[in-house]
Formats: sequence, structure tokens, C-alpha cells
Amino acid sequence: RRAENGKPLAAIYVRSHCARREINLMQKIREFLKSERFRELFVYLVVGVLTTVVNYAVYFVVTRGWHLLTGTPVEHWLLISAATVLAWIVAVAFAFWANKKYVFKSADWSRNVLRRELIAFVTARLISLGIDLGIKQLTVQVFHMNDLIAMLIASVVVIVANYFASKLWIFKRKAR
Repeated sequence: RRAENGKPLAAIYVRSHCARREINLMQKIREFLKSERFRELFVYLVVGVLTTVVNYAVYFVVTRGWHLLTGTPVEHWLLISAATVLAWIVAVAFAFWANKKYVFKSADWSRNVLRRELIAFVTARLISLGIDLGIKQLTVQVFHMNDLIAMLIASVVVIVANYFASKLWIFKRKAR
């Protein structure tokens, strides 16, 4: 069978069906971009990048500064470990504040809630610190990768792990 314009009806149906699916997909994308979930993911990504910058800056200043002061090679495992831990402490303090306030909008700053969230946050970050150190040791000591590149690789893994820990455990919203 053919339509009035002479084209097969099946082709018209397929084209209109695909166009409807395309419009539906675009509508779903627009809805997602306007959703709270997207806002949360986007802000988490921004905070994660800023936390990584804080971590990276402290690490860089400590390793390169110590190298200039003492001549210790920046690849020295003890220097890498000390700089990683110091950078971690500063970055965790920044990340807790930014995640609580901006990402997960945990508005309760009461002593009990703050204590619970802080303990859970630091616990999760200690686990991710172990992951961070393990990745760096493996990549720098075993694969002889540049320590700054190894730090970027570790940061990606840690950011993803920390998001899920924060979302599902630390700043989990109570059911309404």
C-alpha cells in the first residue's frame, strides 16, 4: 500500500516512529538536565575537580618544596607518602564542607548529625586514601610512571568511589 504522495506506508510509519522516539529522547535529556539528580552530579563533579586541585596543589608544593630544600628525589616513596597524606588531610577538610553544603545539601549542622557525617566521611576517605596510596605505589614503584600522572589516575578512581560513598552512605537522605 502507498500513501497519497506515492511513498510506501511502511516507510512513512518507520520515519514517523523514529522521529517520535527522537523527540521523546530529546525530551528525556532536557528533563534530566533540569533535574535535581543532574544538579547534584554536576556540582559533585565541580567539587571533585576543586578537591583534586587542592589535593594536587598541596602535594606538588610539598614534594617539590621538600626536594628544593633537601635534595630528596621527588620519587622517594617516603616523600610521596608524606605529601599524599598531608594533601589528603587538606583536601578532605575542603571536600567535607563543600559536599555537605553544596552537593548533598545536608542542612543539619547539629552536633550529633555533624559528628555522624564527619566520622562516616573520614572513614570513607581513609578507605579511599588506601586506594590512592595503593594505586600510586603500583603505578610509580612497579610501572615507573610519573608520580603526577599516577596521581591523576588515582584521583579519577577515588572521585567515583567517594561519590557513591557520599550518596549512598554519608549524606543519605532519609525517606520522606
